Amino acid sequence: MLRGLASSPPAGFRRVCACAPLRWASSRPSLPPPTPPTPPTLLERRPDAWMRVYMELSKSRLSALVVMTTAAGYTMGAAPPDPYVAAATLGGTFLCAASANSFNQLLESPRDAAMNRTARRPLPSGRITPQHAAAWASAAGATGVGTLLVGTNPLTAALGLSTLGMYTLLYTPMKPLSPWNTWVGAVVGAIPPVMGWTAAGGALLTPEAASLFGALFLWQIPHFLALAWMYRADYAQGGYQMVPLTDPTGERTASLCLQYSLYLALLPPACWSAGVSSCMFAVESLGFNGLLLFAAWRFKRNHARGQAHARRLFLASLAYLPIFFACLLLHQERPPPPPPAVTRRPLGVEHLSEAGLLYEEGRNQLREKGRELCLHEHVVHTADDEAAATRACPVVLGKTSSKAASELIESAAGNVTIERSAVH
Repeated sequence: MLRGLASSPPAGFRRVCACAPLRWASSRPSLPPPTPPTPPTLLERRPDAWMRVYMELSKSRLSALVVMTTAAGYTMGAAPPDPYVAAATLGGTFLCAASANSFNQLLESPRDAAMNRTARRPLPSGRITPQHAAAWASAAGATGVGTLLVGTNPLTAALGLSTLGMYTLLYTPMKPLSPWNTWVGAVVGAIPPVMGWTAAGGALLTPEAASLFGALFLWQIPHFLALAWMYRADYAQGGYQMVPLTDPTGERTASLCLQYSLYLALLPPACWSAGVSSCMFAVESLGFNGLLLFAAWRFKRNHARGQAHARRLFLASLAYLPIFFACLLLHQERPPPPPPAVTRRPLGVEHLSEAGLLYEEGRNQLREKGRELCLHEHVVHTADDEAAATRACPVVLGKTSSKAASELIESAAGNVTIERSAVH
């Protein structure tokens, strides 16, 4: 009976081979294997959809961070800020950064496809073609440099073009070749705040420009090394040459993070000594530099226990940058250069200069209020004998001299009251 069952094919099946009576194949038509859905072309997308693709291709958050540093440099140099020049500076810088990031993704698309962190980017995922990406990057770069040239000055436009060229032609090709790409990228990333300074009329070879460049250069080393340690497996899979990939224990990576955090802590005192800021910038920097150093020190001590401390250092570096620039702008000491003369101004924006004047007035009031609340500034600027004020300063001698400082303030205030009474 079993043999008879084996010789009769079940319903809907046919015998494949006579020598193999137990092998059956379905006589029903087989369905073709499913094909993955092809992403819609750019022309088929709604405007909001392809705009999201462009912004993702441009790394909009990174470009916004670049614009923030440029705004700090411009604000440091412009008094009062010119809204037209400010808009041209920030808009042109954003387009240059968007172009550089787009060219970067265009060149790194095959490597991005091999990394989990970047496989869903527009080019590896097929949401945009290389031709579209190249057209967008070229248009953004040309528009950005042109905006800087027309709206600011040739020096700022040249800096923007050099940033775009170095990022695309030097930094990006260097990433799979040498771990030194991090330092080359730090040079490129330190130029935008200098662009803001020169757009406001500042000279290139000045202590202010050097301070802005040094701050961004030093900050990027612990920031990106911590990021590279967190994603070292992905970088290895993509074929990039990063410091953590040649440092299995993490000792060198953590040491470099701590080393450059120390260098960064020395920058505020250097700004004070160069006349860029008041001494209170150096004093206040003890707080935010101390937090960054603590995070780097924790990473140095616990680098072999996972990536939690690297992540804390990375997050601390993100919080560090806006605090640094806010304090630097608040305590800026050297008078800013006059704003550049702009001959071409669109109609209807003359009234916007009032906004710049209001901003400058508000910043000056904030600085004066801070000096009123600051014991050190009050003593130094009020006392007749500056040497005595320095001896009584609690910043120099600690909390034990607070009483002497208070007495000195009261004495100086009494002298001012007596002098005013004599005049009246």
